[in-house]
Amino acid sequence: MEPNQVGAHQAKTLLWTFFAGQATPLQKQLLTDWLRDEQNREMYFQVLHEWEKSNPQLIPDSVGDWHRLMDRLNQSGQTPTPTAEDNVRPLADHRNSFRWWMAAAAVVLIGFTGWWQQDVLLYRTYATAYGEIRRFELPDGSRVTLNANSTLRFPRFLALQTTREARLLGEAEFSVVHTVDHRPFLVHTPDQLEVRVLGTEFIVYSRNRGSKVVLNRGKVALRSLKTRQPALTIRPGDVVLVDRRGSFRLQTGEPLASHGAWKEHRFVFNRTPLTDIARQIQERFGLNVQLADSAIATRQLSGNYPAQTADEVLTMLTQVLNLRADRQGDVVRLSAAP
Repeated sequence: MEPNQVGAHQAKTLLWTFFAGQATPLQKQLLTDWLRDEQNREMYFQVLHEWEKSNPQLIPDSVGDWHRLMDRLNQSGQTPTPTAEDNVRPLADHRNSFRWWMAAAAVVLIGFTGWWQQDVLLYRTYATAYGEIRRFELPDGSRVTLNANSTLRFPRFLALQTTREARLLGEAEFSVVHTVDHRPFLVHTPDQLEVRVLGTEFIVYSRNRGSKVVLNRGKVALRSLKTRQPALTIRPGDVVLVDRRGSFRLQTGEPLASHGAWKEHRFVFNRTPLTDIARQIQERFGLNVQLADSAIATRQLSGNYPAQTADEVLTMLTQVLNLRADRQGDVVRLSAAP
């Protein structure tokens, strides 16, 4: 059978046989050829995750095996080109060791795509487009809701890590599960903010104008890698704003529902200047909102407004504030209505 004729069901069956260390030489060759197609690699990781959950293994107490594997691959300065037997031998030799099994699973794809792509293979990227809100389940069972125009990177092989480290650009709500080995969960943002989870449910916002952390439940500790300030531990109901210098500003008694209104496609304003509203529209929908003059820019708006599209937001603004919206492509100019 030709590799491109391997159907999804047959590929899954072959992968389960391979992960169990029971694949025949012919099956190994079929999988080797099947994995050379980039379109099949995401399915490889999905089936690997399913197999891992159905076949619990030993919990590793260190990542030493992973570092030793990296040293082996770097000895020649180039990535070895694996044969079919090379790709599966680590799995056969070490199928009773979870650490080596996970390392072998990663090496299979690294060998096919090149060492320079290892970051793509070891981390999965979750992303949303403008105007899109999506919910994902992470490999550890934690759940995340991504706001529009947001990206989250998370390790595929948690057994190779001592921590669960997510990297966020945009805005997301996290609901973190506890692990049996008490493995920490951390969120990193581009402005060098580190959020260490001591609780369960929180929102992290990270855009060009700064970062924000809103704690709904549990406890989290914040640390800016830009400063030498001690970590700040916050409790439910706290909101922390982080400026570009890494300084924290703690706000208590905030109405937390307004910070998560985006999950329901709502905008909540409390005497919010139109300049800030324009930035929110750009972040969520990718529109460049230009304000005709300073008088319009300083106008404020309060209220709770549902809007799933940019046009719905613009219609609301023109009606409530008596404005005129002239749109050309992704550029919108707001001016006083005649």
